[in-house]
Amino acid sequence: MNTVNQTFNWSRFTATLRKEILENKRALLFTLVGVYGLLTMLMIIGNLVTTIGGEESMTENIEMKMPQIMVISFLSFVIMISASLSFKNLTTKKGRTSLFTSPSSTLEKFLVNLLIYVVGMFVAYFACAQLADLTRIAALWAFRSDSIIVPGPINFLTGFNDLVSSKAFIARDFDTVFAGNKGWAFIISILASGGLYFMGSVLWPRLSLLKTFAASYAFEASVFIIAAPLFYFFGDMEAFGKWMLDFIGAGGFTTTMIIWTIVMAVVCYGLAWFLFKRKDVVSLKWWK
Repeated sequence: MNTVNQTFNWSRFTATLRKEILENKRALLFTLVGVYGLLTMLMIIGNLVTTIGGEESMTENIEMKMPQIMVISFLSFVIMISASLSFKNLTTKKGRTSLFTSPSSTLEKFLVNLLIYVVGMFVAYFACAQLADLTRIAALWAFRSDSIIVPGPINFLTGFNDLVSSKAFIARDFDTVFAGNKGWAFIISILASGGLYFMGSVLWPRLSLLKTFAASYAFEASVFIIAAPLFYFFGDMEAFGKWMLDFIGAGGFTTTMIIWTIVMAVVCYGLAWFLFKRKDVVSLKWWK
């Protein structure tokens, strides 16, 4: 049983935060450099592919907001990977000893990992994206011409609304359904996804990303395998399809998704805290 106190002290918290950053600064730096390098490469290639051919081609692609879509889509994978590495110290006895015997409380250790690997990565990702975008402009500026256009700096923080309303993702006129709260819904969904892999890092420190990914899709597949035949034999597919279209058309889809992702985030982060409190140096099993 973990007997470390659960209180919070700001001085201990900041000391623990500095300790975590200093001890893992090389890994954190390599991660950020890797994200920046990959985003820069994607943006340069994307610029050449989407704007080559002149104004007409550029206008069509800018309308679809492909750069923002690419960056925002990649963000979800980065958050998943980063969150799954939150408690990598738990994979070895030496790491567990260092973590659980430090003078900071369990709550402070938990919040430090949450701040660095989920919230911190979320913020740092956009800094890397903006820097990569400026690098794209600097690298291609000398080659700009009538056939190769180099758009100016892009504000990726506005990309959330563009992602869900883009014609590349939503058919017909369904983009009007997501007006208003669509950006917040996507932000919450990314943080909720991070919460799932953050919890997985506590539950399965070794190969956390793969195990959490496999478990989540196994759960979804099980629900589908059980629910689909029951619904097919005992439900009315035509009536359900009509109800779903009416439900989306009335704007209920966005509200439902926001509520679902908030519940998912609360459950995942709550379970992560519950599991982390029950870990100790000797055993990683949550029921100990």
